[in-house]
Amino acid sequence: MTQIILIFIISATIGFLVAWFWFNKRERELQREAKMEMGRVEKEIQKEREMWYGFSEYNERVAALKAARKAKIMEKLKGGGNMHTGQVADLLDISRATAFRYLEELEKEGLIMQVGKTGREVEYRLK
Repeated sequence: MTQIILIFIISATIGFLVAWFWFNKRERELQREAKMEMGRVEKEIQKEREMWYGFSEYNERVAALKAARKAKIMEKLKGGGNMHTGQVADLLDISRATAFRYLEELEKEGLIMQVGKTGREVEYRLK
């Protein structure tokens, strides 16, 4: 009888140790997976930050280019006379539509004025 109890206690102890090691191993695996997932999340956040930083950097460069082009238009107008949209487009090597938008912005800023109503005969000069 004591041998049966001793075998039962040894078997229960071995079973407990096997279960404890198995659950402990599973817990470590879950922690490792969680760390890997956090690493992925951090990488995604970093990529997103780089992307948004790239957008703001791009917008700053576009704004600087736009300001430089508008300054060049103002410089040319100060140098002499009136300018047509086509002349601005040729000066800056841009489309007529973009040249028109720059001239419209300068007009809204109150720096230049439009002479004429519509069409190709419209000219712009300093106020």
